[in-house]
Amino acid sequence: MMAVLFLMVSGIFFVILVLNYSKISMNPQQFGLSNFAGINQTQFIFGSFFTNISIMLLFLVPILTMRSFAEEKRGETLELMFTYPLSDFEIVAGKQLGIIWFFEMLILPVFGYLAVYRWIGGEIDWGPVLLGFLGFWLLGNAYLAAGVFISSLTKSPMVSALGTFSLLLVFWVFDWVDDISSGIWARLFSELSPLAHYRNFTIGILDVQDLVYFGFFFAYFLFLALRSVETRNWKS
Repeated sequence: MMAVLFLMVSGIFFVILVLNYSKISMNPQQFGLSNFAGINQTQFIFGSFFTNISIMLLFLVPILTMRSFAEEKRGETLELMFTYPLSDFEIVAGKQLGIIWFFEMLILPVFGYLAVYRWIGGEIDWGPVLLGFLGFWLLGNAYLAAGVFISSLTKSPMVSALGTFSLLLVFWVFDWVDDISSGIWARLFSELSPLAHYRNFTIGILDVQDLVYFGFFFAYFLFLALRSVETRNWKS
């Protein structure tokens, strides 16, 4: 059901962008454009597409991660898991990798949009498009790590979902600070937002700083989830 909903909404975004491009290309003067050839087809459609579907992660990630640890705690099966010959890191990493695998299976059919676009005669600049997919994958993994951490803090999947959504929303708002304010603090909050680093991928720019940011973001929340799981040893 979740996969169907994701593909349906992302498909709607894609179709709207393709139709808008087609509409503008037929009569660019109507939209105040004298030379439509100067507009990059890939950037107009796929750059906007990756920007739009990033909004869906705010709602998708809380649903994917809310049961990862919270359900185990509520069902009192987490302690049973600790009796297995597995380290805490292996348990946390296993949960994380399982959710990442499901996320990857969820976005894999999106590549079909490329085939459809080529079939209808569209031109694709593969470099920016593949970077867009890479950026979306990195953004999704970063959000999933944050969601797993929030889930490790509570026994309620619903509280986990609301907590994850709230946290991701805070990071989303950070991206606006630089637009409504100025100064070093505004710049700092903007740089803390995953969207500020994701934006480069959507326009076909690969920056090592963005890769480092997402790597650190993922590792940091994975570390917090591990520390959260290990608190059972502190209480005993």
